[in-house]
Amino acid sequence: MKEKKQKYLYILLYIVSYVSFSFGMTQFIPFLSKIGYDSMERGILLSSLAVMTIILQMIFGFLSDKYRTVKKFMVAALVIYAVAAYLFYALETQYFVYHMIAIGFSGGLINTTCGLSDAWILSSNEYLRERLSFIKAFGSIGWALGSLIIPMIIFKFGYKGAGDGILFLCIISIVIMYFIKDVNRTHSKGKDKAGMSDIKQLIINRKYSLLVFILFLMYCAVITNNIVVVDKMLILGATNLQIGYKWSIQSVIEIPTYLFGAYFLKNINHHLLLKISATALTIQFVLFGSCNSITGIIILSGFQMLTTPLLLITSKTLIYKLTSEKMKSTGQLFALSIFTGLSSLLVPICAGTITRYSNVNITLFVAAFLSAIAFVLINGLEKMNRY
Repeated sequence: MKEKKQKYLYILLYIVSYVSFSFGMTQFIPFLSKIGYDSMERGILLSSLAVMTIILQMIFGFLSDKYRTVKKFMVAALVIYAVAAYLFYALETQYFVYHMIAIGFSGGLINTTCGLSDAWILSSNEYLRERLSFIKAFGSIGWALGSLIIPMIIFKFGYKGAGDGILFLCIISIVIMYFIKDVNRTHSKGKDKAGMSDIKQLIINRKYSLLVFILFLMYCAVITNNIVVVDKMLILGATNLQIGYKWSIQSVIEIPTYLFGAYFLKNINHHLLLKISATALTIQFVLFGSCNSITGIIILSGFQMLTTPLLLITSKTLIYKLTSEKMKSTGQLFALSIFTGLSSLLVPICAGTITRYSNVNITLFVAAFLSAIAFVLINGLEKMNRY
């Protein structure tokens, strides 16, 4: 009964926190575009987000294992995110350094907090661990709701309303977390504590490193979707509401995959699930590059059912199996810092440059090519895991 209560608290936390995350992440590009930053400048600003993602995920993951607590670091991450996002939207004139710092902390902490919340569940108990995919479905629901609500808030209250909304939702999230138990770990001392040598062991683990590289290639496409596809929509004349539809459809279409994620992981080979995701990404980006209709791009966002959710639920399970008990959080967040953080660092700069000197469609075709490479490498990882 207590485990079910904890599950419902996690569900509530995911809904509320993901609404607040959508208020930030979905409007970063439209806000920067509105106040006059060009594609290259936006790329550099978004790269600061990636740098902070890498740094913060490594720090928070290691510290949560070292001090055997996720809850306290979740609270700290949400507080800093709320303040940084509020400050980001508070200045509606170009001030490059200011916006670089604000978007770096707010965006970096969105990614870090998402990873921490998943690590929290994975490190709790078997009952909750088996239901991670189901719980994450409600994060998608929260993101979808937020994506639909935020354009209306901005229309009525401006971007200041987005900042105020994030502050309010983060306070509610922290209240919910008060009633959730921290991670269930022993408190023995000495050699059982995580140390720098354990991180070295992760890096030299060939299976772990290859998996992270595959996920990096696939997540480059995901980041391209979040940035370049939105840029293409803006070029085609899309409104904030139409961009909101894209984000909302992506979030809603993820829900069935997350709801049945536990079934997929139990009955379908994990490497096959990754290959399905890589194939869907390849096809989606070939079509994104060929499509010149805003409505068409919104419809193509429906591929999300087979892309990001399959990638994330499969990766978390595979990473969990490849890490020792004392490095569960570090293993998850170190991997995330590489495949989400490094891709978030490189893609905006590379995509912005390619788009400036060629066109946006070429950038989308490059993303499709990276996904195809990932598909080939998954076969290699599968062979390694057989022996």
